[in-house]
Amino acid sequence: MRFLKVLVPLLILAAFAACSKPPQAEADAAKAALDAAVQNPDVAAYASDELQAARDRLARLQAELDAQEARGTLSRKYDTARNMALEAQAAAESLAAQAVSAKEQTKAEAMTLLNDLRITVPEAEQGLAQARRVPGVRLDFRSLAASLAQAKAEVAAAEDAYNKGDYVTSRATAAAVKGSLTQGQQVVADAIAAAKVSK
Repeated sequence: MRFLKVLVPLLILAAFAACSKPPQAEADAAKAALDAAVQNPDVAAYASDELQAARDRLARLQAELDAQEARGTLSRKYDTARNMALEAQAAAESLAAQAVSAKEQTKAEAMTLLNDLRITVPEAEQGLAQARRVPGVRLDFRSLAASLAQAKAEVAAAEDAYNKGDYVTSRATAAAVKGSLTQGQQVVADAIAAAKVSK
């Protein structure tokens, strides 16, 4: 009986000691996983939001560790911090796979836009040529021709970026060109329609 009276308090103290010990190994593993992810250039390029979220997790983990450290020895509880560390590690370790998936999606989207532009650019050229033959059309043909030439140069730049594996730049450039060409085509179409109505 005396043995139990001594043993139970010792077990309770041991349990408290275990809970009051910071999860250093887990925290170090989470930091190492994030450091490894940062070394992968695709993570920054294609999973930047997820990377920032992983950094935020690590910052919250550190804040929790600091908060527990500031408490008295017997009142420290690191269960939450331990779980946060494991979650932060898992999030960091998933970044590479997320980057691969996002890269493939970006590549596909860039190729779709480039394929669209192979149709849109000739259509814009034909529309401009047609507008020149419409009597009374009011258009700044010099400016439109310059814009079309610029668009063709940017398409070439988007294709070059794609061929170099820079799918983010390729997609962004191609999307901007497509938007510009679509707007220009609408201006030409409206001018042709207005000229025909005024006859």
